[in-house]
Amino acid sequence: MAKSQTTTDHTEGRVLAILDGRPCPSDDCDGDLERGTYKDNKAVVCEDCGTPQAQVWAPSS
Repeated sequence: MAKSQTTTDHTEGRVLAILDGRPCPSDDCDGDLERGTYKDNKAVVCEDCGTPQAQVWAPSS
């Protein structure tokens, strides 16, 4: 794995970790954000309304 790929993976993990557990920012929702997947990508999604707040995807090979 290239050094830049390792750095990117670490940064993506940190972004998702920062959002995990925060309240959903949608006005009509009382849920919390949790790590999961959205359209087969790593993401942080609201447990209540299912809205993704961040997602990361790997470039196609």
